[in-house]
Amino acid sequence: MSRAPRCADRLDHLAALLGAVLAAADPAAAVRRALHLDREGLRVGQRRITLADGGRVFVVALGKAAPAMASAAVEILGERLTSGIVTELAPSGRSFPPSLHLVRAGHPLPDEGSLRAGTAMLGLAEQARRGDVVLALVSGGGSAMAEALRPGIGLDDQRRLTAQLLHAGAPITAINHVRAELSELKGGGLARAASPARVVGLLLSDVVGDDPASVASGPTVMHARAPGLARRTLERLGLWPSVPASIREALTQPRLSATVHPPPANLILARNADLIAASAAEARRLGFPVRVLTERLQGEASIVGARLGRRLREAEPPACLLAGGETTVTLRRGGRGGRNQEVALSAALGLDGADRLLLASFASDGIDGPTDAAGAWVDGGTIERACSRSLDARQALEAHDTYPLLEAANALLLTGPTGTNLNDLVVGLTYSA
Repeated sequence: MSRAPRCADRLDHLAALLGAVLAAADPAAAVRRALHLDREGLRVGQRRITLADGGRVFVVALGKAAPAMASAAVEILGERLTSGIVTELAPSGRSFPPSLHLVRAGHPLPDEGSLRAGTAMLGLAEQARRGDVVLALVSGGGSAMAEALRPGIGLDDQRRLTAQLLHAGAPITAINHVRAELSELKGGGLARAASPARVVGLLLSDVVGDDPASVASGPTVMHARAPGLARRTLERLGLWPSVPASIREALTQPRLSATVHPPPANLILARNADLIAASAAEARRLGFPVRVLTERLQGEASIVGARLGRRLREAEPPACLLAGGETTVTLRRGGRGGRNQEVALSAALGLDGADRLLLASFASDGIDGPTDAAGAWVDGGTIERACSRSLDARQALEAHDTYPLLEAANALLLTGPTGTNLNDLVVGLTYSA
């Protein structure tokens, strides 16, 4: 019988769990598992896509995982690849053929690069004809990193709206629905531009519930428009009177839904549940009984963190508690931190003084808010360590200024950007010895 895990090894255990999560989140590996080329054409999951004689294959890759996904696609497609557009947040160091054009783009707010990328993607899609295939590699972050705005809407107005939605703590599904209504690329726009070519979307889900229409605002997903929903979303958040006039004007104009034939084929390659499964398997290997609390973690980060801290403190040791999803932060002040840091620090208040406990919350993309941290880990001594440096956890949470306190407590998780995005994961460990 294996020895029960010891609290003294808790940081080693956390490192092992984090390593398992990052391996499961590898976007290139996800593409290699799903995409295959043979004499008959492309096989995408269980679906066969016939390539006509002389048929061309175009690639568009958008989002944080775009370079890694595109690299795997280039490897698989070889000479069948005609050309493509790939977004990147920063130089990836990957080598691409001249037929693939890389565009540096912004996140979380779109920038001029985002507009160049979106316009180029629509232009490439419009080149496609019957018998061609447009392969769209779509990942979280794509909503900001590739954009083609409806006539009359300027980049500054879109940036202002995006910032308002983020500061209001709106869930990503609501943000992306509004974005889709303002875009020529999103909400199936890429598929409409490519018709009658065959459009195939390979998606990495960064949204709770894994709705393909919400991943990067669904450039390859045709869905029925809901007139007035975007406006009602902004009204519910109290933003409608303050959004730019061009946005209000656009959202009061009806839009026609075009039919696309053949219909696009979309496949989700990886999702947050895969991270939970990988961390659960690793935790069991380390000797922990595992309990998955939820795969749909949502809500205000500080409230969620307090609740998870209580659940961990009440758990019978040894145990590993897991929760996946994405919380939100309603900003009232402008401190430095992120949603995962707020989850962790709020949990730390409930764990204060407790022995043999650890809780970590981290973003799979390695970027928690506008910081260089992926998240943070806390235990029963975190609050005391902060107090010894004259730092107050409740004040830090109120000011959304968690990063300085967690940095002082040596509690930040620093992975660097991972090149993927499959939501967040919270890990709680409790020990009997």
